[in-house]
Amino acid sequence: MTSAALALCPSAPPSAEASRPGPGNFAYTLGLPGGTFCLGTARGLVRQVLDQHQLADMAELAELAVSELLTNALTFTPGHATHLSMRWRFGVLRLTVFDEHPSHCAFSRPVCRRRRREALSLPDSVVSACGGICGLAEVELPLGGSKVWAVLPREAAALYAEL
Repeated sequence: MTSAALALCPSAPPSAEASRPGPGNFAYTLGLPGGTFCLGTARGLVRQVLDQHQLADMAELAELAVSELLTNALTFTPGHATHLSMRWRFGVLRLTVFDEHPSHCAFSRPVCRRRRREALSLPDSVVSACGGICGLAEVELPLGGSKVWAVLPREAAALYAEL
């Protein structure tokens, strides 16, 4: 690389935080094929990366949440790929599953949304009891689809262990 190119795009040495896994650099996104076989893979990955980033105490609750969120996406959009996003920001673990759920007409949209919310009742109850939040929303165009998520404060893991 020429010195002119380096001047335009200088490389800075990585910070100590960026060079080691920790909560501060916990951000993963994973594409998953459209099949229930990926549930075990996703649960194992969640446990492994939480452990690497010093968040192992959140693994049981996070595995439950990811499994339920993915099951919801796969139930309502069978045979289509999903994407799992895991982020640690502002002291909470954010787990989001994006799917390719088709858009509905104005008449059937509320019916489908109600069915999906009902299918999330178990994780919603557990996550809420622990101080977290579950949600469901349509993804804005041009991407489309749906997203389901759970937001889990660290204290939620301790509360989950007591349930």
